[in-house]
Amino acid sequence: MTTQPIPKSHPPASAPTGRFARLWAAYTVNVAGDEFYTLAVPLIVYQVGGTAAAMSLVYACALLPQVFMGVWGGVLADRQDRVRLLRLCYLCSALTLLLAYAVFSATGVSVVGLATTAVLLGVMAPVAAASFDSSLPHFVPPDALARANAATEASRTACVVLGPAVAGFAVSHLAPEQTVLFNSLSFAVACLLLHRITSPARSAAPAVAGLAGQWRDLTTGLRYLVSGNTAVRAGVLTSTVVNFVFGAYEPMVVYRMRNGLGLGAGTVGLVFAVSGVVSVAVALLLSWKAPSRGYLAVMGMSVALQGLAVAGTGVLTSLAAVVAAQVAFATGTVLYTVYWRALRQTLVPGELLGRVAGTCRSIAYAGAFLGSAVSAVVLNRFLGVDTALLIAGLVSTALGVAVAGCVWSGSVSGKGAR
Repeated sequence: MTTQPIPKSHPPASAPTGRFARLWAAYTVNVAGDEFYTLAVPLIVYQVGGTAAAMSLVYACALLPQVFMGVWGGVLADRQDRVRLLRLCYLCSALTLLLAYAVFSATGVSVVGLATTAVLLGVMAPVAAASFDSSLPHFVPPDALARANAATEASRTACVVLGPAVAGFAVSHLAPEQTVLFNSLSFAVACLLLHRITSPARSAAPAVAGLAGQWRDLTTGLRYLVSGNTAVRAGVLTSTVVNFVFGAYEPMVVYRMRNGLGLGAGTVGLVFAVSGVVSVAVALLLSWKAPSRGYLAVMGMSVALQGLAVAGTGVLTSLAAVVAAQVAFATGTVLYTVYWRALRQTLVPGELLGRVAGTCRSIAYAGAFLGSAVSAVVLNRFLGVDTALLIAGLVSTALGVAVAGCVWSGSVSGKGAR
């Protein structure tokens, strides 16, 4: 198998990193806003008298648009200046929340209004994600892609850990509409951080205008995923399986710890906090010194590590063992995320990178959604939670070992080398 050459628009190894720092800062502020809103909205729904069903509905309204818009967001990213599109997404998100604040101030906060706001933000999020992923190679040297992705993953994980705490404090001390206004500021700051930063469009030929041209671009990207680089196809297949088998992982783990081990809610929260801190530490370590080759082999080993951790969670009975399993799972997740992004950015032709990143995001959300749906049907009806965790873990372990084995045998190239 031959690897695709790195597009010439990549900066040389001596390129300055000032623009990447601003891009990274904007991404961090945006993710902080996303994680804040993820918990703030259900809390607000509950605060205004919503039911558990209403809370689930609003969450679904935020999730489902990302399944369908990921692919199209990649098409949009590949047709124009990606940083400009990213800036536009941040601005539209800020304006959406500002409009919601005005409406809520005038008429009161409602579940319908929160659900509508969640849908609009959910439409823009995958477009922004594809734009960011595909613009990153413009701002760092090729051999620093793994470290750059690790830096962004460290930011994301830190926001996952801290965002809910900030959201809980804000909802308890601010009026619901003021919480929405507070969240709009994060998107506005992210937009301002990207002021006057641009990245060239990556299309090799002028884009064909209209829906017909966008549909052509979409099918071109999908064809690449089916018949393009072997290592990228292996990554897509691995991501699909992993997101499916781990679709309902978090609620199953919570159930296992509460019902199977008898742990209190505070202890469960502490377990997840410890794994979150470890995730940040691993990502920071990779951002300092991450190998720039062997991406697919690392992905395979990280999937196997996640599988062993999940299988262990289904059978282990001591608190210390469960904490160790969660730490292992968090470590494997960070490794996989960092190296999967770096692999795409290294091997995918520049003009297709937005579409590939967007499609992979859609696959991830669709796999998680389907896995959750299947779990809802089979759990406690055909399988117990312990058995489901064990099966999911063994499937993931076998898949990871198979991917790493293919790389080591030479049947699939996992090199990140240029």
